[in-house]
Amino acid sequence: MTFGPTVGNVGMYVAREMLASVPDDQRHAYLRMVEEISDLKYQLGVEVARQLPRLLAGRDQSLVQRYLDQVTGVAAAGWKSGVEVAKQLPDLYEAPDATLAGAYVEIISRATSGPAEDGATTALAGELDSLERELRDMEPKVKRAAELRTQLAARDRRDEKRRKHAVELAAALPPILARLRPRFRPTYLALVREVAAADPEASLEAADTLLDLLNSERIDIEGAGRWVERGLEVLERNREVGRGYFRLGSKYALEVLEELSEGLALKDVARVLKLFATALSGQEIAIRSSVEMQGADPFGSDHIVLPPEMRVFEDDAGNFRAYKVATAHGAGRIEFGTYGFSLEDIPATIAELHRRYPQEAR
Repeated sequence: MTFGPTVGNVGMYVAREMLASVPDDQRHAYLRMVEEISDLKYQLGVEVARQLPRLLAGRDQSLVQRYLDQVTGVAAAGWKSGVEVAKQLPDLYEAPDATLAGAYVEIISRATSGPAEDGATTALAGELDSLERELRDMEPKVKRAAELRTQLAARDRRDEKRRKHAVELAAALPPILARLRPRFRPTYLALVREVAAADPEASLEAADTLLDLLNSERIDIEGAGRWVERGLEVLERNREVGRGYFRLGSKYALEVLEELSEGLALKDVARVLKLFATALSGQEIAIRSSVEMQGADPFGSDHIVLPPEMRVFEDDAGNFRAYKVATAHGAGRIEFGTYGFSLEDIPATIAELHRRYPQEAR
């Protein structure tokens, strides 16, 4: 129970009803006395808090001070004896024989302290007291050392995780670089380096995503730098969300990518181009994105492969004309059998080449 900022820890010893029984003008002194004697021992403070109100009610300040001195004197020899003396003394003060209280305190003091200590015991006690003071002084340092050990252990775990992802990145980068178009490599390496410095796990995601974005020309070099810059801002606020950004696993990452993408998107004109190609070639032809066809044959008699965005011109009309030109070329190749050609169709030419270049034909 707390009685205000000036009371300190006295609320631990003083019940509300105890304080209510003390005259108003003496409550501050009461709380101060309880706090002082409780510094010796918690149990001593509890008992004194119980007994003081009846003494203060008598308004005899000399008796109150005598009580505190006697209790403190006995407690110096043994706090348990001091607690019992604190409990019994007020009754003895009310006895007809005024000498009883003093005699009682002297008897308990002698019984508690025993015979006078020899020099060796005194020296040992003094040494112990000195060491205990040093230990008390060291407690904050011991606590701080424990806190530092905990913090360093947590950092070690984070560093170990970082090193693990760095090893994974070291294994993943070479094959990615082999697939990356050479003209993008300087920018790509610089961007992956930025992400790796912030978070190796996120850099694993960024390495794969940037490969696809740059190779497909979905964004240009400048756009890739701005996309990574936005991702680093997200990563700084929240690691997990930032990692999701770099693997295109968040709505915000896709919105930023859409914002940075320039030119005309194939998805917006694919249906019109499909009808155009079909009309030119006289057969059903599909329009495919180069991103969609990664790892598959880009040349076929039933589809035309085009970039996901067209950025040849500054306006959509110009870029649409560029799409139409590319579609017309593809449709022409399909119509006139460019992708259906086989060496078996020209046996005479093949025979002549074997005759003229026999060494090379082996």
